[in-house]
Order: sequence, then C-alpha cells, then structure tokens
Amino acid sequence: MPLHQDPTRFPDGERRAAAWLLGLGAAGVLATCVSYVLAGAPAALPGGAPDFDTGRDATAAAAGWMRAAGSFGMPGDVLLVAGCVLLAGAARRAGTAAGAVGWGLLALSCALFILVDALVGFVLPPVAASGDSAAYVVARSSFDVLFNIGGWTLGLGALLAALAPPGRALAWRPLRGLMGLAGVLGLAVNTSFLLGGPGAPLIGPAVVLTALALLGAGLALGRR
Repeated sequence: MPLHQDPTRFPDGERRAAAWLLGLGAAGVLATCVSYVLAGAPAALPGGAPDFDTGRDATAAAAGWMRAAGSFGMPGDVLLVAGCVLLAGAARRAGTAAGAVGWGLLALSCALFILVDALVGFVLPPVAASGDSAAYVVARSSFDVLFNIGGWTLGLGALLAALAPPGRALAWRPLRGLMGLAGVLGLAVNTSFLLGGPGAPLIGPAVVLTALALLGAGLALGRR
C-alpha cells in the first residue's frame, strides 16, 4: 500500500515519537529476554521449575540476572506502552478497529509486564533469599499467572495488529508476517499453559518474536 494511502498515518511529531518509543522499548525488552535466559527457566519463567522448592533455590542463585531483567524490563515496558498507545490512537482515528484494538492490547500487555518485571527483579530474589517458603509460593504464583495473561494479551494484540489494514509501522509484509506469527504462537502457548498444558517452554520465544516485530515497527516508523 502506498504511504499516501496509509490508513494509520499520523503527524510527523507523533510518528517520530512512536518510532523512538517502540525502538528503545523493544530493545529494552530484548535485553530483558537475554537476562531471563541467563537466569534460567527454573528461576525466571512460568512453569520452568518442577516444584516451588527448586524454583526458590534457582531464584536465589540467579538473583543478579533477575535484577538485571527487571532493571531493563520495566523502563522498556513503559516506553512500549506509550508507543503502542500512539499507534492505537492513530488506528482509531483512521477507523481501523482491528488495529486500534490490537495496538491497545499490546499496550495493555506491556503494562502487565511492568508488574512481571518488577516481581522478577525486585520481589522474587529477596523473598527466595529469606527462606520463607509460603511467601515464595505466593510471589512465584503471582509472577507465573501475570506472565501468562500478559503473554496471552500480547499474542492477541500482535495477531490483531498484523491482520489490520497495514499502516506504516507494519507496511513491510515480512514484518507483518513476523508479528502475526508471534501472535499465533503467543496465543497458542499461553492458552495451553493457562489450561494446564505443555506450552510453557515456548512462552519466552513468543515474547522475543513480538519484541523483534515491535523493534522492526519502530525502525519502519523512523524512516522518512
């Protein structure tokens, strides 16, 4: 679609702001994902530990990487919320309901992940170090369910954004395909985990794919 027909085109000031917000936010989330991987699944991913005692020991051992994940993740999530809100507003003004809802859900998901990254970086490690098993069970259960519903919301938002009439952020077909793939994967694995199925190992990769798509969207918006 030619840019002059772009249904979600918006003023240059907003476009540049959205480009920076998505680009920097997605970069922060990708750094967070690396920290999660280095912390290890038993410490830092939903369903990653076979039991709470194993998870508590792993969390205590990986406290440094978990703090790094929270430190990168929370600012990145905030920036993505703002960037996705701008794109949701542009889509709403253009009358593209799927785009408005999709980018709005992406913003909501990033807001949920602020809580997730706060828990992983600044709540779980000290609770694990305290040796209080009951407190760890509460904190870890909260982390798992917030990550799960955040990932599910991220998947639905990514899928709707990819299916909407392509604006400038997702005008490149391969990028739109990546966003759609991330959405389908995120919905599938998080629904599986929510229903007690085996989706946990792919929840992290779904977040990585979405972050890469958002980084690409930011770069696309930054082009003149």
